Amino acid sequence: MVVPSQSSAAGVLALLSEPDPVFKQHALKSLNTLVPRFWAEISEHIALIESLYDNDDMPKEARDSAALLASKVYYFLGEYVESLSFALGAGNAFEAESRVSGSEEYVETVMSMAIDKYIELCTQEQSDGKQDKVDPRLQRIIENIFTRCISEGEYKQAVGIALESRRLDIISKVYEQVKDTSILSYAMEAVIDSGFSLSYRDTVLRFLYPLFPRPTAGDGSTLPQSLTRLLVTLGDPSLTVPLFVSLVPKESLLAYQFAFDLVEGGARDYLDLVREQLPAGNADTKGIFDKIRNILTGQESVKLYLEFLKRNNHVDTLILKHTKDNLEPRSSIYHTALTLQNAFMHSGTTSDIFLRENLEWLGLASNWSKFSATAGLGVIHKGYYEQGKTILGPYLPQNGNESSIPGAAYSEGGALYALGLINAGCGTEISTYLREALRAAQGEVVQHGAALGLGIAAMGSKNMETFEDLKNILFMDSAVAGEASGYAMGLIMLGTAAEEPVREMLSYARETQHEKIIRGLAIGIAFVFYGRQEEADKTVKELLAETDPILRYGGVYTLALAYAGTSNNDAVRQLLHIAVSDVSDDVRRAAVTSLAFLLFKNPSQVPRIVQLLSESYNPHVRCGATLALGIACAGTGMQDAIEILEPMTKDSVDFVRQGAFIALGMVLLEQSEAASPSLASTRALYTRIIADKHEDPMAKLGAALGQGLIDAGGRNVTINLQSRAGSRNTNAIIGMVLFCQFWYWYPLAHCACLAFEPTGIIGLDGDLKVPKFDFISNAKPSLFAYPPATAPPKKETVTKVATAVLSTTAKVKAREKKKAATEGDAMDLDEKPDVKTEGDGDIDMKAEGTSKAGTSKAKKEPSYETLPNLSRVTPAQLAYISFPNDGKYQPVRVVTAKPASTRAGKTIKQVEEKSAGGGGILILVDRRPEQEAEFIQFETAIQPPPAESTPTANVETPRAVESGPHIALDENAEEADVPSSFEYPFDNDMAILDDYQQVALTIADWSSIIDRLRVDVFTETLSDEDSLVKRLEPYEIICAMRERTKFPPSLLDRLPNLRLIATTGPLNRGIDVAYAKQKGISVSGTGGGGNSTGEHIWAMIMSVARQIAVEHTNIRNSNLRWQTVVPMGLAGSTLGLIGVGRFGGATAKIAKVFGMKVIGWSPHLTPERAEAQGVEFVSSKRELLSRSDIVSLHMVLSESTTKMINAADIASMKPSAFFINTSRGPLVDEAALVEALKKKTIAGAGLDVFEQEPLPLDHPLRALDNVTLSPHNGYVNDTNYKVFWTETVENISGYLEGKPERLLA
Repeated sequence: MVVPSQSSAAGVLALLSEPDPVFKQHALKSLNTLVPRFWAEISEHIALIESLYDNDDMPKEARDSAALLASKVYYFLGEYVESLSFALGAGNAFEAESRVSGSEEYVETVMSMAIDKYIELCTQEQSDGKQDKVDPRLQRIIENIFTRCISEGEYKQAVGIALESRRLDIISKVYEQVKDTSILSYAMEAVIDSGFSLSYRDTVLRFLYPLFPRPTAGDGSTLPQSLTRLLVTLGDPSLTVPLFVSLVPKESLLAYQFAFDLVEGGARDYLDLVREQLPAGNADTKGIFDKIRNILTGQESVKLYLEFLKRNNHVDTLILKHTKDNLEPRSSIYHTALTLQNAFMHSGTTSDIFLRENLEWLGLASNWSKFSATAGLGVIHKGYYEQGKTILGPYLPQNGNESSIPGAAYSEGGALYALGLINAGCGTEISTYLREALRAAQGEVVQHGAALGLGIAAMGSKNMETFEDLKNILFMDSAVAGEASGYAMGLIMLGTAAEEPVREMLSYARETQHEKIIRGLAIGIAFVFYGRQEEADKTVKELLAETDPILRYGGVYTLALAYAGTSNNDAVRQLLHIAVSDVSDDVRRAAVTSLAFLLFKNPSQVPRIVQLLSESYNPHVRCGATLALGIACAGTGMQDAIEILEPMTKDSVDFVRQGAFIALGMVLLEQSEAASPSLASTRALYTRIIADKHEDPMAKLGAALGQGLIDAGGRNVTINLQSRAGSRNTNAIIGMVLFCQFWYWYPLAHCACLAFEPTGIIGLDGDLKVPKFDFISNAKPSLFAYPPATAPPKKETVTKVATAVLSTTAKVKAREKKKAATEGDAMDLDEKPDVKTEGDGDIDMKAEGTSKAGTSKAKKEPSYETLPNLSRVTPAQLAYISFPNDGKYQPVRVVTAKPASTRAGKTIKQVEEKSAGGGGILILVDRRPEQEAEFIQFETAIQPPPAESTPTANVETPRAVESGPHIALDENAEEADVPSSFEYPFDNDMAILDDYQQVALTIADWSSIIDRLRVDVFTETLSDEDSLVKRLEPYEIICAMRERTKFPPSLLDRLPNLRLIATTGPLNRGIDVAYAKQKGISVSGTGGGGNSTGEHIWAMIMSVARQIAVEHTNIRNSNLRWQTVVPMGLAGSTLGLIGVGRFGGATAKIAKVFGMKVIGWSPHLTPERAEAQGVEFVSSKRELLSRSDIVSLHMVLSESTTKMINAADIASMKPSAFFINTSRGPLVDEAALVEALKKKTIAGAGLDVFEQEPLPLDHPLRALDNVTLSPHNGYVNDTNYKVFWTETVENISGYLEGKPERLLA
């Protein structure tokens, strides 16, 4: 008989109302089993069930059952807090429930809630200092959880809960039971990497340190790595010094290893304190402690890595040559692109061969390109601190004084910056020199370079005197020098969270009007809070609340650097919110980029997080996603990142493509073609983009930087924001933050070299000498091989055209050759024997050598390779490295903490997930001291160069040890011979001014004159006459773009070398042509093309009438209202034209198409002329202004027309009228117009011209929401520019031939 299934709990629920307790107890037990099916029905009686739990007359077992039942009902209702509360009251009934099948999900949820509640209460107890917050019932559940975890071997789970709940006694209990240091290491990594507060982190680490056993050399454990990371994180000399004392003298080799490992990740001030507090030692130990002190300076590591990079330099100079041949060197952006590419590729190698062989290209650098080129020497010689001043001597300020030679300031500033880059991480000995140079500098360019160099060299020194020197430069309020000072002040106070410096920096950032200074200070503040976590929260909140987007930009970086490497969930969540909500594109881009600095220890998370952001409609967000992927996944070859980046190389926006190219270079650092299938295609992509004449300059710059990064450091470095010790790599993090600022200032891109980490194994013996020995890489050589060299382009030669041969003839010849070969006559034939078999086609398409390969069996690749000391070993390769058991030398610590896997792909994935450290400098135990050792000899110094360097010929490889004399000068040479290889071989012949879009050299064909001139291009406009004289004094020819730069008589008098002003357009009222003619200066003009001005007039009219700018801003700012304004209809409206000449008449014709009524007035307009243009004549200006719905100004600027539209005129306009000016700014009383727009006495304006151009950044027009602005674009389009610059080239060519053309009267 089948028992029918129960369809309701009503019968059992009825028993709860029975007076007999036995029935109630039975009902409670039965209902506990029915809850999963009938919880909704039972929940209607929850009040009754709770009353039974509260009834003291009920037996305890019944009350426990009632509590359990209530807990389960609340669980199904989703009320987890109530569920936990009743579960605690269920006592033994809940424990019994944990063993009932089917209740696992309920029990696990309640247990999770219990753990979370316990952690919350324990945290409160710690903060309040009271010990009575935890419910004893909850305490009992947690104790049971700990007991169960320990008994079942779930030690890490127990440690994790113990850390969260501040129960350090549990960690000690677990370790005492298992005696496994990996448990302590797990606890250490968890508290460092999981976003705990700084104070609690330090408490845990100090608790763990005594539990670690004393390390011993060669025990095969990862204990030295764990202790190093703990000591670096705490930065406490009182723990570190006793460790060294305990190791000396018995474990002196291990002490050396600790010293080298501490240098990898320790802060400069911490290492200096350890050096100071180490004991002098006795007769037996003094030498050992002296060596430890020497190692802790960091200079020994720098010298070893420098030698490693010099010896293993694999730069492919053909790649650089390809870039040089395809990028126009006279364009500053392209010159800078190649400068950066060369600097990155040769970083730390000391090889200047490319510069020496391309002095002509080098000589084309001007102004800031010259600054960047000189600074590039610092990247190339990074770490060569012993010879830094000698190398840069010719370019440094001589005797503390700046040179008066035009342009020399850029070399001097770049040299001071380079000196800082060379000495990064080498102590602060050079800081005194840089401080003196900073104090002595008068020009802002030299101050800029000195401040940057000082900040980098003295990074983290916390020297208040240096801070004050930089503050003095800041208070001069020079935009260029102040920006660098802001960065440098933050670098000096790195990680201090010092309140007073931050207050001063923030206060000045709010006062100054210079965006560059604000940005420098904003990033400087971020540096001050580096690694300070919750201590930065107040400042972050304050910065993110600022109205100035640059300060919010700094707030984003402050948040990222404060929590760098912690993967803090709150910080990540905050950055993601900013990335999709801030109104500033710069802030949004920075927020996405900054995710990399939080998540670099878990790079595999980054592609998943930025996937959607990489598809954002906002190109700045997409650009930020590229850099986030590049920085976080650098050197991993992570396919997930590559799959996101590759489509972005085809993005429609140039700077997104730029970011994708840069990021791919970072991700594919030190990858081989065997390990990463995308490597070859990415390299080919770089080559194609650089060679593509139609590609945007921004994308080409990105491709050049990507090529430089993918081959950085001679293909022997990676980018890793985590040090080998497992701690944050401070230099790398700061270097990448500064690199990201290249968006605003290209020279800061050089700071990427701070993140370059040499990847090799450098073995040292007990005397710190470098012996010769071999070790084994247990992987196929191709998996970690250097990329193959680029094949040089084949020389084009005249070749004979192959004679067409019929297939039958070919087969007959083949048979004859085969027959001759069998008869021994093959050697007598003119041609080589044909190895093709019959039946092959007529033409052999195989590459040379393929026949041989096809006839013999391919040689099998070995499964391992033997490598000598000082060999490159990539991070992914470390897991495969072993030392032969029978070898003379063995390392005192393991090479890496990660074991190798049997599957290469799996091991590489592990490296992607988290760097384990390892490799680098290894101290070796000599197991056969009786066997004589051989040592590697280092190149200790570069010989002084000759007075005048010449390019080195016939150099096969670019290795620094073979590169010959350095680009520097012989300091003993006579003054007349001082010019070095870095001097510029052309005179300053011609300047192109105000090339805002950087198109002058590309939009026209300059080939007819470019070889006869040295051309400098200036993209920014100077209005100060003294600055203009300083810039323009050397030039014979000046190309002027319209009236952007004025040439009054006072300026012409101060330009003695000037002979030709080649202006664009047929007229230039900014040049006193008559006075120029008196001075013997010719002035040429050009025609124009297209209808640019007419098009722009109507673009402005349509924009203001349709309120395009207003609605565009609302949509971009995520305004909840979809439509906010009602546009003006043109049909039936009145257009008033002040000036009915060529442009006014053309404007009137188009207005008629829209059904507008057109009226016109000007001082000399007659009714007859107005009628001819189809315009109604009005007799006065006031009548026109009062009748018009749109007023458009079309007058020529002269003394009589200056401010012809005054305050009274504007006041006579309709409140609903719009004012359009595409003629000249001074025609209008600009202050009166601004006031009217502020008070909204007119509806709005569309302005293309202004009294001062470019429009100052603090101009009130920029802040108004009822004005549409454009940057004097009325005459700007490609058609007009093509005519402008083509005819300008013709005019200059005529001048050079003695036949000037198109001269203005």
